[in-house]
Amino acid sequence: MHKNITRRQFLKVAGLLGGISLLRPLWSLGHSSLDNKSASAGGMVLWVPSICNFCSSFCNINVETKIESGVRRVVKIEGNPESPLNRGKICARGQAGLYQTYDPDRLKQPLIRVKGSKRGEWSFRAATWDEAYNYIAGKLMKVHPWEITLVGGWTACVSYMHFSLPFIRTLQIPNIIASPLQHCVTAGHFGTDLVTGNFNVHDEILADFENARYILFSLNNASVAAISTARAVRFGQARKNGAKVVCLDPRVSELASKSDEWIPVKPGTDHAFFLAMLHTLLREKLYDDSFVSRHTNAPFLAYKDEKGLVCLATDKGSNGKPSSYCVFDQLGQHIVAVPAYTNTNEWSKGKSPILPLLHAPTGLVWNGHEVKTVFDFFIEESEPFTPEWASSITDIDAATIRRIAIEFGQARPALVDPGWMGARYHHLIGQRRLQAILQTLVGGIDKPGGWLMSGEYHHKAEKFRQNVQNGKGNENVPPVELPGMGFAFALLDIFGNPDAWEHGKPAFSFAWAMDQQKQGKPSVFIPAMADVGLLEAVRGEFNYKGEPYRVKAFLMNAANPIRHYFPAKRWEEILSHENVELVVAIDVLPSDTTLYADVILPNHTYLERNEPLLYPLGPSTDLGYTTRLRAIDPLYNTRDTSDMLCEIAERMGKLEPFLDGVAEYAGLDSEMLRMEIHAAKKAGTPLNEAFLKSAYVSMGKFAGHVRGKEMTGSEVEAIIRKKGMLMLRDAATVLKESNMPGKIPVPTISGRLELYSPVLASFADTAGVQPIFNPVLGYVPRVVSDRLEKPSLDANEFYFTYGKVPVVSHASTNSNNPILASVTRPKSGAFMGLWMNSLRAGELGLKNGQTVEVTNLRYGPKVKAILFTTAMIRPDTVFLPSSFGSRSKKLSVAGGKGTPLNELMPYSIEPIAASFMSQEFTVSVLPI
Repeated sequence: MHKNITRRQFLKVAGLLGGISLLRPLWSLGHSSLDNKSASAGGMVLWVPSICNFCSSFCNINVETKIESGVRRVVKIEGNPESPLNRGKICARGQAGLYQTYDPDRLKQPLIRVKGSKRGEWSFRAATWDEAYNYIAGKLMKVHPWEITLVGGWTACVSYMHFSLPFIRTLQIPNIIASPLQHCVTAGHFGTDLVTGNFNVHDEILADFENARYILFSLNNASVAAISTARAVRFGQARKNGAKVVCLDPRVSELASKSDEWIPVKPGTDHAFFLAMLHTLLREKLYDDSFVSRHTNAPFLAYKDEKGLVCLATDKGSNGKPSSYCVFDQLGQHIVAVPAYTNTNEWSKGKSPILPLLHAPTGLVWNGHEVKTVFDFFIEESEPFTPEWASSITDIDAATIRRIAIEFGQARPALVDPGWMGARYHHLIGQRRLQAILQTLVGGIDKPGGWLMSGEYHHKAEKFRQNVQNGKGNENVPPVELPGMGFAFALLDIFGNPDAWEHGKPAFSFAWAMDQQKQGKPSVFIPAMADVGLLEAVRGEFNYKGEPYRVKAFLMNAANPIRHYFPAKRWEEILSHENVELVVAIDVLPSDTTLYADVILPNHTYLERNEPLLYPLGPSTDLGYTTRLRAIDPLYNTRDTSDMLCEIAERMGKLEPFLDGVAEYAGLDSEMLRMEIHAAKKAGTPLNEAFLKSAYVSMGKFAGHVRGKEMTGSEVEAIIRKKGMLMLRDAATVLKESNMPGKIPVPTISGRLELYSPVLASFADTAGVQPIFNPVLGYVPRVVSDRLEKPSLDANEFYFTYGKVPVVSHASTNSNNPILASVTRPKSGAFMGLWMNSLRAGELGLKNGQTVEVTNLRYGPKVKAILFTTAMIRPDTVFLPSSFGSRSKKLSVAGGKGTPLNELMPYSIEPIAASFMSQEFTVSVLPI
């Protein structure tokens, strides 16, 4: 029932918040269950289960609210002990989350830029929601659909993918820029995905630290020490269980300090280290030959073509795809065809049992080509990458590299951490791929103590396999329901395919890449959801089919590119350009980017909203679902993103098809959703409530498919409100019934784990045989200078590194949070300062706490930083934490604080997926 806040309640809340001016809440809390309540001396206490909002791990939380004099207020956040993901634990960022809701600097109502003011200035007037929506729709109707771009941060990708994709399909907008892809997911995971078949905007691999005997980390302080509680609790248990931990890091990071062995690797040379590990593993025969022979493409026969490219011996079907692969059968001593898509090499295409060899007989010929196995090619191409070779590159003793490789190969189960946020060097995709190959060689895929695939990922892969077996195909399955690389390829077919759009124009990034190729200039193979070509599109500097491709409008959701894209000046020009006619920012706080908006739409904080859908339990191997439940009424005149997209679609005359699209992508009943939306609009309640109600009903039916007994929507809701999640299948059952690749194929092209990469082979076939596209092995050295040969650094020159620290994960975590600011203050040097080796600082006459100027010696930008001198970093390296703070003066805690990291970065991308190469330069450090 709708209930307005009383004047007494208004004054009570205002007093609690120190006199903050409040607007009337839009609706009453309306909890359907008050089971988790208790009385206290200070008033009624209600615990509400929900999901944390401060990293992509989706930790389950319980939110304590207290009701005093009729007003409910959040007083505490704890981890949910029911969660198999974070197991009742929560980090400092998660505990401090309530201060975002009670931040006096929050955006409290819609704002429209004052006429005549310039973007970049805080010059706005208050507006009604109706006025703001009409303003936005009016502007959007004046531009072509392909001239509009959505920009989303990680929250938009993880939580609102089922809305944003139908939104662009309905309005025929071919452009999305997704921050996690260029910064993190593509470079950080794509190399892994080339082997395992994974790929999604949400991480699908959970490293099973607690059951591993040996753990090796590289380029990753983030997943354990600075972001993911779900991984940290497992790592802590691994330490208790006695696992040996080895950490490659130029500095003693939080993770390195918890390791048994710190390896101070030279920045950007980890790739060489892993190549030497592979060289050693192969020659010491420290691999699981049974697993590799049965479940990978290592026994596939291959040959070199006239260009020197290694190609698989395969028969092609009528669709141009492989219909079978060839192996050499030890039982019959001849070449045998095996199925094109399956999880094992134990059966021929004719369904006879076989035993494929990892080493082909010398002189074996297939179709006129001399062939050997993929495994043979790995042995051949790894020959130069000895520990001695790697030692000269990495600064790590050859004996140490050889010892670690042998330890890793002998200590089963062993685990090399898959990594996080890899956008740093041109070779990062290759390095992460190499780590996945090492994990595969020791048989540690979907096994305890190795890499475990998420419950949702298992389910999607099983459904995909059943469709293939039943001859249904997966062509009409929504992209978000496809597992791994199937999802990635579906996105490419949407954004890169002109025929996917009524107007015949692909995303600007693909149009730019095509134009670059025509001109013979460097381009990118798969720039999906990337910002390549954006500046040129805003300027109108490239064509598609003879016509300028322009971008004139931006809809930004939970994104702050002025602070978090590289470099800041690029995005300042983009958003303030005279050709841009509309910039809309959906946000909680007045970030650096909201200064460039024409319209600001204030979002609920995560404690004030019901999430519109149910979500899987992050990377947990259990098959379970959860959602975010509203803990308190919205304090201000704010709304949910799903409601905003619905309103914009409606004013564009597209609400009905948009709802149908959401229903299709989210697996909702379309008729029920329309009825619920109509009822919500009539009652004046939030539309996300209608989506969530439909999601409960759909989940009840889905539970019937999984467990054999359907549930009602109210039963699903009751369980989630009580426990915070609905568990459908535990991890042990998932691994037993849907093991990948033990029981079902992985979502690669062949269904096996792919040591040889057909995807890289296709790139090499187009761009030429070169190390970065080598489908077997290829070493890509780091590039930090435009000088062709630079054997040593100058006197005041350092390799540059940056990364996450415990108080910072994403922008929304720490911006303007007084508690995190207080926690940071005692360690401000380590958490905010520029790390430099103490002895090196003394040689340069620099002191701890001194303000210094950091200059990018390759590209020229400069920033100021506070020096933090320590013995815990290599003498040739400096490290800068991901920036705390903001330039926005509207943020009373964060404004003017921190080093703007992205102002130092160049615009440098690698050629596979346009991931940022953010450490390929050196810096000088001078006193100010």
